[in-house]
Amino acid sequence: MKNFLRRQTKDLILRLEKPGTLLQIIAGPRQVGKTTAIRQILEALGKKGYSQIFASADALAAPPSEWISRHWDKASALARTGKLVILAFDELQKIPGWSEIVKAHIDRDNQKPSRQRPRVILSGSSALLIERGLTESLAGRFELIRFPHWGISEMDAAFGMDTEEYLAVGGYPKLNEFRSEPARFLEYVRDSIIEPVLSKDILLLHPVNKPALLRRLFEFACYHPAEIVSLQKMLGQLTDKGNVTTIADYLHLLNKAFLVAPIQKYSAEILRIRGSSPKLIVMSQALVSAVRNIRAGDIKDFPELLGRLTENAVGAALVRLAEQNGGGLFYWRERDLEVDYVFKTGRKVIAIEVKSGLKIDKAGGLRAFLAHNKEVKGLVIGGVQGPKNISTIKLEDFFKNPERILQGD
Repeated sequence: MKNFLRRQTKDLILRLEKPGTLLQIIAGPRQVGKTTAIRQILEALGKKGYSQIFASADALAAPPSEWISRHWDKASALARTGKLVILAFDELQKIPGWSEIVKAHIDRDNQKPSRQRPRVILSGSSALLIERGLTESLAGRFELIRFPHWGISEMDAAFGMDTEEYLAVGGYPKLNEFRSEPARFLEYVRDSIIEPVLSKDILLLHPVNKPALLRRLFEFACYHPAEIVSLQKMLGQLTDKGNVTTIADYLHLLNKAFLVAPIQKYSAEILRIRGSSPKLIVMSQALVSAVRNIRAGDIKDFPELLGRLTENAVGAALVRLAEQNGGGLFYWRERDLEVDYVFKTGRKVIAIEVKSGLKIDKAGGLRAFLAHNKEVKGLVIGGVQGPKNISTIKLEDFFKNPERILQGD
């Protein structure tokens, strides 16, 4: 992985080489390589003469605010000598009041010539970092670079992973170290990713009155990936009782922690979208497998499980694609007719059916949706044949390049 650069890493290197004063914010889940990316960036720019200062708050227990100022002042002193300086803070959101301190330094640096300011990178493992700090204190002063879970094309390029293995346990680069020890990898995901996020990251940034309910809700999503669920029925199946509003709030937190994305029913009327039963997309296949103790070799003998994992993996890829393009992802259902996903960006709307080895001539929900929405494009991912007005793409081809569904009219 050391020599493999994600697209986001390459983009950030190019940004930092250009003159500019905006903070560069790296946001993404735990253990997807954000710290590695920062070190790769520092190494690449160091070869081009940039001075570097790297400071991590990840292992610190509530470090004082002076910790930020000390590193920033050091970087500023170097920049004043005429050197190009990169200042990188890792997991800075763990320091109380960090955004106000950063804002004060930025506003002070803005009084200096551009060449005498350090170029600053910040990273964080929760989108609540954005909501709490950036939008309150740093509005207009940053650019956001999303580092999502790894897609199959990245894991294949870096580690030689096939579709079957990805559908079972994909999403985290650490898997490569445990290829011969699948049980150990699942334990790693539970202990080093799921547990810290649920017991530390979320609680650190947002009050949770029922932490046991939050945990049960996440586990419920992993047992029902890519399924439409009623919040009321979901509440009835959870051992720690709450109310529908609490469930909706906790789903929001799980989404901001990059664990579960609840997508809503598609409607041309925005007000109707918010009130629908969500479809739960688990953002990494490895999260599902860790909770359910599924290994890569288990799924091929269980067609229903394979189909559910396939739909979830496509959904997670579409969520990431929507975020990258300023769009949204939904589902559609009327009575017994359903469309797995409705992808919307700008004026483009694509109705998507996911198939794992099935012919698409049974996609009645998709045909019904298209009949009432003439401007919508129909697409089947994984299908092998179908009506002329519905495009098809192989599952492997979609995973290699999800952006290709946006091409054409």
